[in-house]
Amino acid sequence: MSRILGQQAGRRHSRTVLRALAAREAPEVLDHASDFPVVLCKADGARVRDADGNRYIDLTSFFGVATVGHRHPAVFDALRVQSGRLLHAMGDVHPADVKARFLREIGRRLPADDYRAVLSLNGSDAVETALKFAAAATGKAGVIAFEGSYHGLSAGALEVTHLPAFRTPFASMLSGRGRFAPWPAADGADAAAVLDAVRSAARADGPFPVGAVIIEPIQGRGGIRVPPPGFLSDLATLCAAEGLILVFDEVYTGVGRTGAFLRCQAETVVPDAICLGKSLGGGVPVSGCWMRPRLADAVARAGVEAVHTSTFLGHPLGCAAGLGVLKALDHGHLLKKAALVEAAVRTHADRWREATGCVRDVRGAGGLMGVELQAPGGGPGGELAGRVVARALKTGVILLTEGPAGDVLAFTPPLSIPPRDLDQALALVGRALTEETAIP
Repeated sequence: MSRILGQQAGRRHSRTVLRALAAREAPEVLDHASDFPVVLCKADGARVRDADGNRYIDLTSFFGVATVGHRHPAVFDALRVQSGRLLHAMGDVHPADVKARFLREIGRRLPADDYRAVLSLNGSDAVETALKFAAAATGKAGVIAFEGSYHGLSAGALEVTHLPAFRTPFASMLSGRGRFAPWPAADGADAAAVLDAVRSAARADGPFPVGAVIIEPIQGRGGIRVPPPGFLSDLATLCAAEGLILVFDEVYTGVGRTGAFLRCQAETVVPDAICLGKSLGGGVPVSGCWMRPRLADAVARAGVEAVHTSTFLGHPLGCAAGLGVLKALDHGHLLKKAALVEAAVRTHADRWREATGCVRDVRGAGGLMGVELQAPGGGPGGELAGRVVARALKTGVILLTEGPAGDVLAFTPPLSIPPRDLDQALALVGRALTEETAIP
């Protein structure tokens, strides 16, 4: 694609499509009222083109999905071959052969060799699987999650999603099965107190006795928040002592995003369940929950029927795409490239801090980085972050914010992004930040 970035061609076609969507789509789905959204048309690697022909560099991987890059040849080739053989199978009755190959290759990358999987289509599905099997294994429906957590928006997953924006509209349907412990400070100063809070919540009386703990090893939607070193392993020790199932939601952090295949491997933690999704299929919907025997064996078939299943379980295209993603990770040495992304973000963010004084914090790991902003002179940075994202889009960079206040610029580019593109995109973000902080 051309290296000329930005909305040089205007937004006429995007506006036409967005008006058509506004007339037919529920109003909560898209921000139809603003002039921000563009309509996407094509993507390759880390480059994107919209319906008007404008070109962008993608620093989002489209919600963290394109970790290996958009339309990676290994993924594309796997899909082409599979679509010529079998588009759909009967996952819990007559499965596709590609499912066995996919599960075998994933199994080789897990922290223990006794995990067993239930495949699904999105991250919420994987979390639902973990919560249901944990309840079946323990006889306890209560779950401890953490403040700032995001585990999905389906009914069960929403019980353990803490962010109020997602919970409030549906508060009347929530049962209260989720209990929330504080997220530990990055320096570990309150880590012992947080672990005590988890222990107390697990032992507390209530209508839903606690049988499990679920955690994102790095919070994504909560603001790219990283727990202090040792916290995850200490949490695993606590869960083992209390007889609690430990679920790692690695939908965002897994499949190489932070530099290892799984974030839990950074602290040699072996969770009872691991949820994967997002980049697992390289753009094709596929997810799964991998469980150790205590969980996997807790639910039995009802005669000939699987009792936790779905029509598209082990979908052939998803499994084939997943094999393509694993091949891309290996052959492109992408796990090693995560460190290059982190280094580039930290280098540029240090410059932004010095130039504007509006960078409050830089955090994350590998290709999951956050830059928390503050207003000039201090104060909340959410409005500034929103303006930076909008200005960056006009100049050719796709960027998003995270955190409850929307004050964290989130950098989750494809790990295959060329260094020149990454540097150019970060420079444009820095220019947007400088220009926005100069506005009276």
